[in-house]
Amino acid sequence: MSILSTPISAVLERKFYPGVGVIHSVAQPGLEWVVRVNGVYWTARAAISSYSFQAGDAIRPIDRQGNTLLIEPA
Repeated sequence: MSILSTPISAVLERKFYPGVGVIHSVAQPGLEWVVRVNGVYWTARAAISSYSFQAGDAIRPIDRQGNTLLIEPA
């Protein structure tokens, strides 16, 4: 089965985060961002508090807490 035909919920439940995403906008400066990963928009927080992102930065999702992705720089 191709990753493109795999439902996003199945991908995330297996903790398989393919590719990279991009910061779409800042929701709460320094705390929360809106990111796009594989065409899907998510709320995201930095995996390590010292990470800082701006709109347009490339990110890599590394985990998920509920509907919020934990991200790091790509």
